[in-house]
Amino acid sequence: MKNYKLILALSLALVVALGSSAFAEYPEKPVQLIVPWKAGGGTDALFRVVAHYAGKYLGQPMVIVNVPGVGGTLGARQGKDSKPDGYTLTATHESVISSFLSGVSEFNYSDFIPIANMAVNPIVISAKYDVPWKNMTDLIADAKKRPNQIKFGATLGSTSHFLALYIGKQTGTEFKVVGYEGTAPRRAALLGGHIDLTDNSAAAIIKYEQAKKMRGLGITSEKRHHLSPDVATLKEQGIDVLFGVNRGICAPLGTPAPVVAKIAKALKQVHDDAEYRAKLEKIGSIPMYMDAAGYKAYIEEATGIYTDLAKNFGLYKVKK
Repeated sequence: MKNYKLILALSLALVVALGSSAFAEYPEKPVQLIVPWKAGGGTDALFRVVAHYAGKYLGQPMVIVNVPGVGGTLGARQGKDSKPDGYTLTATHESVISSFLSGVSEFNYSDFIPIANMAVNPIVISAKYDVPWKNMTDLIADAKKRPNQIKFGATLGSTSHFLALYIGKQTGTEFKVVGYEGTAPRRAALLGGHIDLTDNSAAAIIKYEQAKKMRGLGITSEKRHHLSPDVATLKEQGIDVLFGVNRGICAPLGTPAPVVAKIAKALKQVHDDAEYRAKLEKIGSIPMYMDAAGYKAYIEEATGIYTDLAKNFGLYKVKK
């Protein structure tokens, strides 16, 4: 019996040693990062910068794979269901929460291993340049006179949809939310006069402001953005709303801890790279690193806010 126990202990030790050795070699080939949105958008642009520098610190290329569709849930589902070996990761943001709560998808952040958040993008509330509103104060005053008449373009069940609801809740107003699949169609609808408002990144709205085609009414960040310094924050305008798209990287459940740790270490090195941070600011993203614990805590906080909004506005349709 003693000999059996000794053999079993040695066998287990050998398995652990061999497993640790295998993980020590990770990665031995390129790592795929699924971006669940179209190439050329703000999320794609950010993660292409992240992937470039991640390859430098991982020792293998990080390759972007765009899988757009269904408000980001198609690609997220593919990432969730990928083999948990560290070779397929998923780019995520709050749409994972909003899609789950609104019944668009049946999975949530609990179906991923959060590794790190890399950046945040505040949102500019945008209107056509020739509207009578010069800022959010003007807009809210008009919205109170015309409840549910001002059209806010959003992807239904997404962060843009929840932003419209959040502003309405905090100001005692109500917008008529009109659904579009993606940012580009919303911008086209705004420029064509089919809607009154939509969301933009600080980087994206610059060319439209310069061409006098769009006007930024307010930005959802704590401070004004360096690319749009003339756009006042919502807080400056008396609106208690802080809202941003926090973009991070997750792994499938079951990914070995040593592999996750290696990815996390590389992403922290990316964040600390001054050249990377400079490139992020040029495209309008704000470096916002959260390690696994910090990212998980943020996800829990954001889920609480989104859940309250979903329940208050009849969007809570969680699939059992």
